[in-house]
Amino acid sequence: MAAPASSPSPRMSVGLVEDDAMSAESVEALARTERLVLRKVRAHDLPVLGRMWQDPVMRRYLGGPVSDEVAAERRAGDPTGGLMVTRSSGEIVGWCHLGRYRTGDLELSYIFLPEWWGRGYAREGCTAAIGLAFDRFPDASRLVAVTQEANRRSVCLLEALGMVRVDTFEEFGARQVMYAIDRQRAASGAGADRRHLDAEASRDGEK
Repeated sequence: MAAPASSPSPRMSVGLVEDDAMSAESVEALARTERLVLRKVRAHDLPVLGRMWQDPVMRRYLGGPVSDEVAAERRAGDPTGGLMVTRSSGEIVGWCHLGRYRTGDLELSYIFLPEWWGRGYAREGCTAAIGLAFDRFPDASRLVAVTQEANRRSVCLLEALGMVRVDTFEEFGARQVMYAIDRQRAASGAGADRRHLDAEASRDGEK
């Protein structure tokens, strides 16, 4: 999900959502892949988002489940992010968000439901999100993602996406690693041709 590890530090939201002036078709499909659609969050999706905030497995490297009060506040708020759903059935696979990191770079965050782990959806969805990020924000030269170094699944996924480790630091009581990809590298399709990730990356579910 969000960046470093366990802190709910605020981010300036730039989202994957569009304003109300968008056409219904654009709102429904922010991006498409072979198996997934990245679409805007709807009101009836909030229970699934609540599960993502409170499931101990998904929150293992994100500071653990949030309280009922915090979850309720987030449900009542305006979700900023995109849900990844299957094209075949419309089932929710995961969630993706773009925010501004403290450096000013775009930051990618994501979380995937455990029942969909091991099928390559994380790589497929995040690849689409990276492309969407650079399309939506033409002034952005770099996109970053931060995860705990102990989260080997997420580390392997970021490397499979073509991202490069650029920093390591201690924060929130854990060792964090920052990965980055620039516009040119993303446009070249770095990581896009890797059809078979190692076992850890393919099982990824959270960041």
